[in-house]
Amino acid sequence: MNKKLVGSAVVGAAVLAVVAAQFLSGSDPAPAAAPPPTPAPASAPAPAIVRGSLEIYPLSDATGPGSAIEIPVPSSWAVSRDKERASYRQGDLLLETDRVPITQEDALGGLRSVAGGQGGTVVGHAPIADRDAAEWDYTYARDGVPRRVTVVGLGAGDALVTVRFEAPVAEFERNRGVLDEALKIRS
Repeated sequence: MNKKLVGSAVVGAAVLAVVAAQFLSGSDPAPAAAPPPTPAPASAPAPAIVRGSLEIYPLSDATGPGSAIEIPVPSSWAVSRDKERASYRQGDLLLETDRVPITQEDALGGLRSVAGGQGGTVVGHAPIADRDAAEWDYTYARDGVPRRVTVVGLGAGDALVTVRFEAPVAEFERNRGVLDEALKIRS
C-alpha cells in the first residue's frame, strides 16, 4: 500500500476520533487560550487619557517621564474617539484634539506638513505651555454652508499635538471662547 495514502488515513482517523469525542462527551470543548498581548514598541507614547475635563496626551520626548500635554475640553459635549483623535461636538460646533506622529523641526514645520496643499494660512503662534506652537486657519463648505477652522499645533517631540476648532463662519467668532479655553494647555 502507498505510504502517503496510509499516512493520510491515519491522520484522518485521528481527526475523526477527536471530533467524535467532543460530540459524544456532551460537554463543550475547552475554550482556546487567548493569544499573548502584543507588546507596544518602546518608543510609542501611551494613548490619550481623559481625566475630568482634560484630554491628556502622555509624551515620550526628552521632557522626562510623566510629562504630558493636558488640554481642557468641554465636559458636557458629546465625545467620540478614533485612535488618538477625540472629537467633542455640540450642535454645529466641533472641537478636536489629536496627536499626529510626524517628525518635525518645530510646530510650524509640522503643521505645514499636516496642512499640505489644502489651502489656508499656516503661521507661527505664541508658545503655549512653554512649547512652540503654530496656527492654521482655513475655510471650506459643507452642505453649502461655509465653515471656518482653526488648528493649533504644539511641538511634542516625536509628534505634533493639535487642537482643532470648527464652526459655521457666522458662528465662529461668537463661539471662539471654546478654542480659547482649550488652548489653556498645561504641559
